Amino acid sequence: MRFRDVKKFEDVKPVLMDVNCTGPELVYFVLDQILTDRVWANMTVLSAGFLGKEYPKTNGHYHKTTTTETYTVVHGKGIMQLQEKMFKDGQFVLNEVTEVYLVEVNSGEKIITPPNFGHSWSNVGNEPLVTYDDCVTGHEANDYGPIQAQHGFAYYLTEVDGKIVPVPNSNYKNLPVPVFLPAAEFNNQLGK
Repeated sequence: MRFRDVKKFEDVKPVLMDVNCTGPELVYFVLDQILTDRVWANMTVLSAGFLGKEYPKTNGHYHKTTTTETYTVVHGKGIMQLQEKMFKDGQFVLNEVTEVYLVEVNSGEKIITPPNFGHSWSNVGNEPLVTYDDCVTGHEANDYGPIQAQHGFAYYLTEVDGKIVPVPNSNYKNLPVPVFLPAAEFNNQLGK
């Protein structure tokens, strides 16, 4: 097992709703090479609290491949934001998405990310969010580039009166209304 990535507050600022906000020094870290009899390859630990008004989140990324990725929440409660890439005339459109899902995943539950969906975790609980995933191909720097270019995902997740409220990211146009789903329903509809 080894540290693959450590994201401090300064590292996630480019994808925050308010780049001048404050937050915990360590936002999340990823360990890899943890292959077990369950075939998990990576573990991500995401801090609790807030980044300004937003829930702590991972930077998020797209994959260039058309494979699926399975995540299991082993501790805590998270929302995985998934946004489907928009293609026009066969070309990826950076500032538009086809669909946006906000999927609640609780401890012991799994979520399967479909091909062509970018994904990012937000910790919406009071304790660290710990997930395992089966991505063994790793990530390249340009997997994160489209998200950073748009200053984050399609929606920023905030809390108002104890409820999760998605705030549209103005760097995208023609945003679809996000669909909230529990993990099992999302997996039945899209994850397969």
